[in-house]
Amino acid sequence: MILPFALALALATPPAVAPPKPEAASEPPAATLPPKWPQKAGEAGEDIPGVVAKGTPIYKWSESHSFVEGPACAADGTVYFTDIPANEILRVDPMGAKVVVGESKATNGLFLAKDGTLYGCQGDPGAIVAIDPAAGTARVVCDTRAVAVEGTGTSLGRLNDLVIGDDGGIWFTAPVIGGKREGRAPDAVYFVPGSGGEAVEVVRSDAVRAPNGIHLSPDGKTLYVVPYLSLDVMAYPIEGPGKVGEGRVLYAIPPGTRQSVGGDGLTVDDRGNLFVTIPMRAAVFVLSPDGKPLGMIRFPERVSNCALGGKDGKTLFVTASEGVYAIEVETKRSR
Repeated sequence: MILPFALALALATPPAVAPPKPEAASEPPAATLPPKWPQKAGEAGEDIPGVVAKGTPIYKWSESHSFVEGPACAADGTVYFTDIPANEILRVDPMGAKVVVGESKATNGLFLAKDGTLYGCQGDPGAIVAIDPAAGTARVVCDTRAVAVEGTGTSLGRLNDLVIGDDGGIWFTAPVIGGKREGRAPDAVYFVPGSGGEAVEVVRSDAVRAPNGIHLSPDGKTLYVVPYLSLDVMAYPIEGPGKVGEGRVLYAIPPGTRQSVGGDGLTVDDRGNLFVTIPMRAAVFVLSPDGKPLGMIRFPERVSNCALGGKDGKTLFVTASEGVYAIEVETKRSR
């Protein structure tokens, strides 16, 4: 086909090239930016001999979350935590918290085992899961109880917090907070071997309402449980895997304006001292191993949970309403 001259000329002539647009200014990589965190947010208001000195700075490490919980500290200093309403598991970072798991199924408490595995208390549906932060995935370790409860079957309910013993066994809480109890799994503390399987009930008592925080003594012989809807911090002698003796009240939280609301989370240092978060006081109560009150550390927000970590194990990380805080203490993490 012979093209008309005008069309042939148009096809043979290269199209005009538009001048290049100026490049948009790009943000420098994170590695070249000055760290945003931590930021000083207060200081310890009292001396707690052997634990923390008055005036020790409190630093904020993250902010603007929905409601944070479950701090867990790795040996290299990495700190993980959860934002329950946002359905996320995050990592503390100098440039701002980084999400490592989205769609966390309302994961609450976290704990790092000695082998470095990160475990979590999944809330919906209730399950103990092993989490791979690098892949952003979770594997179910336990999601049923050994003995069915009428009306709820083998459901564990909404899990809250956990601690792992020297044998790898997992002790965890499943409180009932709010709503009617009918048709819901009961308030209880459970145990499951690290290899998984069905959970056995360890503690269920009308006197221990909404068992929430949980931890072990440094020697692994005592299980501590902090109920949210009663004021008694409980201590149970451990008689074997998943077996405890009769509990005793280690410490009674002084009643405040919310008479029935007690503690939330806790951790234990290498001397056996307990650090118990009291949300209504916006404080961490420090107790001796025999339950003697040693003092308190107040924070800018209502606190939810705490864990000892950092590379030397002497940093107390505290999750609060919307932020994550830290303060250096004189004792170390126990496990």
